Amino acid sequence: MTPEEDPYFGDDALRALQAARDVEVPEVRDVPGIVTHGRVFSSDDPDRLGWDRMREVMAREGSVQVRGATPEMIRTAEAELADFAPKLHLWDMFMADAEQVRAACGAIVAEGLPEGVSHQPHGTLSAQDLHEMQAFLDSHGVSPLSKPALAGTLFPARTVVLRGPEGGIVATGFACMTHNAHSWLAGVAWVGLIAVDPAMRGLGLGKTADALANLAAVDELGATGVVEFVATDNAASRAVLSACGLSQVPDRTVVMFTQSATRMTR
Repeated sequence: MTPEEDPYFGDDALRALQAARDVEVPEVRDVPGIVTHGRVFSSDDPDRLGWDRMREVMAREGSVQVRGATPEMIRTAEAELADFAPKLHLWDMFMADAEQVRAACGAIVAEGLPEGVSHQPHGTLSAQDLHEMQAFLDSHGVSPLSKPALAGTLFPARTVVLRGPEGGIVATGFACMTHNAHSWLAGVAWVGLIAVDPAMRGLGLGKTADALANLAAVDELGATGVVEFVATDNAASRAVLSACGLSQVPDRTVVMFTQSATRMTR
């Protein structure tokens, strides 16, 4: 199997996580409290899902995530997972409804792309293109998903690829529907995997890639809104989200409980 044919990317641990998330999609897509797919096993309502399931995955994989955790939920999780002595990695949540996305992101996309930069349509992405995207994300500190996930064959998804004058990838984005009908985020798309070639920064490509992904979420996937995650100290990404019409959700945090001190993705 060539690297381009391999669905997964990265070291053995990362490939194992990608495979685990892909395989479990049919089982978990309608289970209350489980997010259909992610980098690690994720819950948007661990009390409803049950902490036994969270502990089971923690014991097997060393990490679990809670999306939209309140301060009270974080305290509960720390107590329920105390035997694993987990380290906490946190991201803030930003959201916008479809109307806000169309207004803010539509204006950004209408400005056009810099000279020599082109948007490769999702439907034209080959296995080679997706492998190139995985490598691009990995090289910029963003943990990639599997090729089937990026292609949208496991769940509704759209991938954004911007190419530069020499034909290589210069920016990426992604939108997907992974919160099921039981979730408080039902109908909301997750947007992420935003990365920009450092040599092309200052041209607004991150903002454009994010805007394209958000528009794809609401106009192509039918999302009622979007949600994105960003670290507290990532000022550049927070500015991009604000420009795209998203606002921080008060008292809601994305928390990864992990036995590793290394942050999986920025």
